[in-house]
Amino acid sequence: MNPLISVIVPCYNVELYLERCIESILAQKYNNYELILVDDGSPDSSGAICDAYAEQHSQIKVIHKENGGLSDARNVGIAVARGEYVIFPDSDDWLSENLFLDLRETLESTSFDIISFGRQIYYSDQEQPSLHKASIHHLTGIEALNDMLASGNVTSFANDKFYRKSLFTDRKIKFPIGAYYEDLGTIYKLLMVSSAVYHTTQPYYCYFLGNENSITQNFSDKKIGDMFSFYEEIYNTLIGNREINQISLKRYYANGLIYLISKIYQLPDLSQNPLDKMKLELSRLNISLLDLKNYYNFKKYILYRLHLLKLFFTIQRIIKGSK
Repeated sequence: MNPLISVIVPCYNVELYLERCIESILAQKYNNYELILVDDGSPDSSGAICDAYAEQHSQIKVIHKENGGLSDARNVGIAVARGEYVIFPDSDDWLSENLFLDLRETLESTSFDIISFGRQIYYSDQEQPSLHKASIHHLTGIEALNDMLASGNVTSFANDKFYRKSLFTDRKIKFPIGAYYEDLGTIYKLLMVSSAVYHTTQPYYCYFLGNENSITQNFSDKKIGDMFSFYEEIYNTLIGNREINQISLKRYYANGLIYLISKIYQLPDLSQNPLDKMKLELSRLNISLLDLKNYYNFKKYILYRLHLLKLFFTIQRIIKGSK
């Protein structure tokens, strides 16, 4: 009998955090799952850690492969997954031990294509989860996509959701290989083809920001370029679609552009960047200040409109350099 859930964890240079991630999965109080650890050609001891766990636990399968990046590792995991649903925790994060059990009834009903849940940011594993009064929402895929664009509860992250495996296999959706921030280029496609989405705001996903080797901690010209390409792709794909809230779409795109422009100003050594094109796109969107008031980069947008954003980050760098 196939498991209900396939947990797919790509592993690369995470020997300091991998055991914590694996233990959080093994601690789940609902056991109808398989754990697929994809060693993406890691040069550290991550592969050996995977093998050691597989020897002790029959529900763990290890795949060793040449390095191909996060997307490739996830795609390989999907190809061998036997579960009705797949989930993609990052190997330096961890899951609340109640995740599978609390959502068991929802998962076993197989009524939803995507089951989404909240996340909490941690800077150390010693922090305690915050008390949270959860709300639950039943949405169509398009409604969930519009919620994501409106900076609502549904995120564009891949790791805070269960997905019906057939969304990938039947719809031929794959994570884009060779690109950073592959979630951006994938989640909106999955939401578009989903009939029913369940979302709870309960923060079951523990998102760790203490890993200095994480791609979110280090920027490069390619990372900027990849993220911009995905934002541009989302906008160009959805513009004119009558099911999509066009105002939210433009705000979402503008928020992403401001984030990227801020990163470029923070890191002046990023020379091969599409800054001029980003500014042109932002101007073309014609977004007012109040349009972004509910978005993460609202304050940065105020500084940008006042022509103070670059100066702000220049002063910030000078202050840091003087310490």
